[in-house]
Amino acid sequence: MRFESTKFISFFVSMKSHFIDVKVRYSETDQMGLTHHSSYVNYLEQARISWISNLGLSYFEMEKSGIILPVSKLSVSYLKPAYFDDKLTVFVELAETPSSKLIFDYRVVKDKIIIAKAKTVLAFLNKKTKKPIRCPNYFLDKVSTFI
Repeated sequence: MRFESTKFISFFVSMKSHFIDVKVRYSETDQMGLTHHSSYVNYLEQARISWISNLGLSYFEMEKSGIILPVSKLSVSYLKPAYFDDKLTVFVELAETPSSKLIFDYRVVKDKIIIAKAKTVLAFLNKKTKKPIRCPNYFLDKVSTFI
């Protein structure tokens, strides 16, 4: 899927979305010269943590306060390859209002072409008990302006 630059950016960027740029490192490629499928998981995590930080929140501080967000589901569709030294843009968007879950949709883009699509579901858990909890109010307050 290819987009014109203005339409492309406006399609992906809204109040509930964010993007980061990453450059494929040699260590992230496989013997075939392709970006290894597991590297995309790291790119998604970088984008997600940057999204949280962009809200003015700290993932580190959330963990210190006793809240963790493990990934409970992950799906990735690899549409086109990426190679060493490619510049990728990872778009992350909040898919729905957080509850005890935090759901994100992703698009990994190279040269204005979507090369991968992904979705993650994270669970808000109490760090000590590992039991699900509701999304904290301070988090909901930050996202309520654009939901």
